[in-house]
Order: sequence, then C-alpha cells, then structure tokens
Amino acid sequence: MAKPVQTPQTQAASAPTPATGPMPRRLRKGELIFSEGEKSRSMYFLKSGMIRIFKRKGNTQIELDTIHSGQVLGELAFLDGNPRSASGEALVDCDLVEISVHSFQQELSRTPEWLKILLKAIVGRLRAASTRIRQLESASSGVDYSDKSGGVRASNYLYLSTTDVMKILSAVFLVGSREKAPGTSVELPMSLLNRYGNQIMGIPEAKITSLLAVLETVGLTTLSPKGDRAFAHDLPFIEKLIGYLNTENVAEPSKRHDLTARAFAVMGMIVNHLDQFKKEPDSDITRVNLALIKELESSPEKREPFRMDDFMELVNVGYCTALDIKSLSEMFTKIETQSFLLHYRFQAVATTVAALNEQKRSAIFAAA
Repeated sequence: MAKPVQTPQTQAASAPTPATGPMPRRLRKGELIFSEGEKSRSMYFLKSGMIRIFKRKGNTQIELDTIHSGQVLGELAFLDGNPRSASGEALVDCDLVEISVHSFQQELSRTPEWLKILLKAIVGRLRAASTRIRQLESASSGVDYSDKSGGVRASNYLYLSTTDVMKILSAVFLVGSREKAPGTSVELPMSLLNRYGNQIMGIPEAKITSLLAVLETVGLTTLSPKGDRAFAHDLPFIEKLIGYLNTENVAEPSKRHDLTARAFAVMGMIVNHLDQFKKEPDSDITRVNLALIKELESSPEKREPFRMDDFMELVNVGYCTALDIKSLSEMFTKIETQSFLLHYRFQAVATTVAALNEQKRSAIFAAA
C-alpha cells in the first residue's frame, strides 16, 4: 500500500501547535522559575506561595523583592524581549499561571497599533527605573572576612549573617510575645513579621522566610504551606538564643564558640546517649564515657564515628573537660548537663544557618 504524500499543507496540519492560553504550573520549594541572563519566554501570575527575586553581584547576591500570591513576575523581560535581569526562587511550594510568548502575541495581534506603542513606552520607562534603582541599591548580603584566629580569608558570602538572624529572631520574639501563653506554640502572622523584620529592621522578606524554614528543621517554628503564617514553639528559648548570638557577635574571634559540623555531630552523639550516664551527687555534672559512645556509634564496618580532634573542639570552647583516660574502654569527660543541652540547641541553629549559607555560596560559584 502506497504511503500518503506529505504536502506542506498536511505537514502543517500534523505539526504540534504551541499551547494557547494560560497554563498552570507547579513550583517546588527551592526551584528556580527563571535565571538571570536567560532569554524570556513567559511571564507568570502567582496564585499561591512566595518567590524570592534576587540578582548576582560578584560573589554575593542582592535581594530585590519577594513576590506574593496575586502578583505578576517576569513581565519586564517578557514584554521588552531583553534577557532576565534577575533570578526567581520559590521560598515555598508555589502554584502559578504561565503566559507564553505565543499566547501573548495572539492577544496582542488583536490590539490597535497605538496601544502597542503605548505599552512599549511604559515597559521602557519601567526598565529604566528598575535599572536606576538597582544601581543605587547596596548589596543586601554579609561577608565574613575573618577566621577564628583573627586572620583574613577569602570573602565568604553570607546569605544570613549573624545580624540578620538576630533581627529576624527579635521580630519573631516581638510578634510572639503578643500572645499571653509563654512556652506554648504561638501564631506569627507573616504580615506582622514582615512589618517588624522587613519594614522596620530592613531584612528582605526572603531571608525572613528562609530563617523560619531553618528554625523549623530544629523544631522551633512551623511554617504554613502557603507561607502566610508561622508558629513559634519555644519563645523563652528564642529569647535566650538572641542573647547567645549577640554575645557571640561582639566577642573576639578567638573567644567565640565556633564549631565545625563534625564537632557538632559529636555533641549530638553525647546528647543521644546521655541517659547512659549518671549525674554526680548533688550537682549537675555528668561523667560521660566517650569510649562507650564511640562503641555505640560505631558502624558495622567498625569505622570510628568521630576523631578525637573533633571532640577536642568541644574541650577548647569549654563544653567538655579534657579526657581522663583509664583504659581503651574508659575515657571520661565531664559536662555541665543543662548548660551542655542548652548550647547544643544553640549550636543546632548556628550549624543549620551555616549549612544554608554554604548552599547559597555554592550555588553562586556553580552559576559563575
């Protein structure tokens, strides 16, 4: 049987046609909706969620805006045809409506010529104003220049600086303290958090949401799926955390309680097995057998769970005493139990913030 002849008309009829009309799109937390410098093919209407708009500046990032539900994003590059001037990242899961170039051109073809000229002029002025604002805007980022010994190292971009964290925590404590139920979960409307954290203290909304997500991983907050409210679960501890971070921030580098992730892991192992050991009579001192902890934490391959250098970090900052070695199976250190547990919670927040900063820093270098 002969195959049918493909004419230009039948080829056109069989070719897939571009999607017409707005299309729904789902964006997961942490995903980019578009990247700085890429060609624009769509603009978006945000139905639910929050999207952070940011721009690279050298090895740092500038926070430009936070888009909320009911707003449009990506419209300038879409309308004037220039490359994206910034990137957009979902702060929470988002539902959007995507309007493609093809759909927009179909609608635009039905408008009178004078309206097209007016639209082009408006977009041009918006682009010029946006460019001027960004030229005047200072980088909303921190840079850490010194190590613990006071030496200088390469500039490290900090998405969340210690000052940022203290200001956001202060806003959380201020809003949460309006409730008359200390020690219980309290609701934190994002409108109030942004009033104090963003409008008064000058912290970008994206950073406020990011820190709330960090606090959620350590059990201090819960962020609603839509990102319109949060819950604080331990305001008294958050107040102590603000004081701890302030003390650390003003201390000399050599006197700070800086820990590596490995040393913090050792703290976690001690906390996990603390019930194996008894406190000394009439005191809060617990005598911990580190050799037993190493045995309990050892993997089936008999790999050591940590190195002694990691434990020595805890000794150097005063969390543990130096080891009293009786034998290979008896290596004792002493801790002040309640203070140790409190500082473990402090370090959990600090370590998680440091991990987020490293993630953002790596993303910058990967995009370079």
